[in-house]
Amino acid sequence: MPFATSQALNDAAFATRKQIVDKTYPDAFDVKNKRFASAMYRVDKANKRNLTARVFDRLGRDYMVNQAEGGIKRPRGNNIAIPSRAINRTASGKVPKAKQPRNLLNGKGYKTKLRSGQDVIAQQAGRGAAKRQQVMYILEQQAYIPKRFRFYEDGQRTARRTFAKAFGRRFRAAQRASK
Repeated sequence: MPFATSQALNDAAFATRKQIVDKTYPDAFDVKNKRFASAMYRVDKANKRNLTARVFDRLGRDYMVNQAEGGIKRPRGNNIAIPSRAINRTASGKVPKAKQPRNLLNGKGYKTKLRSGQDVIAQQAGRGAAKRQQVMYILEQQAYIPKRFRFYEDGQRTARRTFAKAFGRRFRAAQRASK
């Protein structure tokens, strides 16, 4: 019985990982690196002495918990710099070094307040009469992160659905092997 249970738990864990990597992660994010999710999520397998299997983030990315649960992001310093649409990202989804907040402030950018009272990092765009202020980052005291990654919900649903089928199959196989 413990052997069949451990095998069924492992089957459910691997099916859950496959669901998370193939469906849940791409649905939640604009995926640039297709291999990232499969490199991040791993399975700890169960055995007949330890009937626990788990799917976990082997890279330990704290921000993935915020994406799965939602919550509030707090700054390490005074503000969180939220990029505007004027920031063009690289193919991997990162902000280029020259366009990062600290580098902008050291170069052509400056910190200012809009008429609404919002603190921003901006820079001058255009030439001559067409010269205008272009907002690069909005500075906030904290940022709300909505729940967008359905890791727990999809994982539990897949594990429950898969375990029942896998246990029946593994138990019958264990009975045949014991005779």
